[in-house]
Amino acid sequence: MTVDWGLYLVTDPDMSDRRVVDVVADAVAGGVSVVQLRDKVSSDEELEATAREVLDVVGPQVPLFINDRVEVARRVGCHLHLGQDDMPLARARRILGPEPMIGLSIGSHAEFDRLLGCAPPFPSVVGIGPVFDTSTKADAPAGLGLPLATELASRAQEVGIPAVAIGGIQQATAGGFSGSSWDGICVVSAIMAAPDPRTAAHQLREASTL
Repeated sequence: MTVDWGLYLVTDPDMSDRRVVDVVADAVAGGVSVVQLRDKVSSDEELEATAREVLDVVGPQVPLFINDRVEVARRVGCHLHLGQDDMPLARARRILGPEPMIGLSIGSHAEFDRLLGCAPPFPSVVGIGPVFDTSTKADAPAGLGLPLATELASRAQEVGIPAVAIGGIQQATAGGFSGSSWDGICVVSAIMAAPDPRTAAHQLREASTL
């Protein structure tokens, strides 16, 4: 499928008093084109229920990724995103089969080198970051800075992997990503913590050149 990676939302249920599905619905109405459910607290059963609700809201045109939990992704029939410390990409692909997309987090040239050393297929998309310092994840490393992050995005482009930027991106910095290297921006707090997620998504979409 052809994917618009332009504005990618990663959810965090702790950032809003509203239900995740309601925030997602507003964000998609404002211009979010890809959604990832990231929830480190809920049980698989609870996350699966949320994923099914979100699928009903966003429909088939907005890809839904599940962070880390491959069995939830398999049962719901959606896509998967993996971090560097999660299940190996090849194992996840064997579990999910050939159709679902699998994303992978990349934060250094060494991690990209390891990716290229593995047998294809490569990830469907890479999330590169954190680009800027962020407090969204307690264990997040220092921001890479835009020049280094863009080097990694360019490497992804060279091998045909879409690249989205993540980490500390707000409206003020959303316009700094060139379409020659980047396919989209990925945000968490800029939408999840916003009083009006629909307006926040619209403003991010307007600020971004992607």
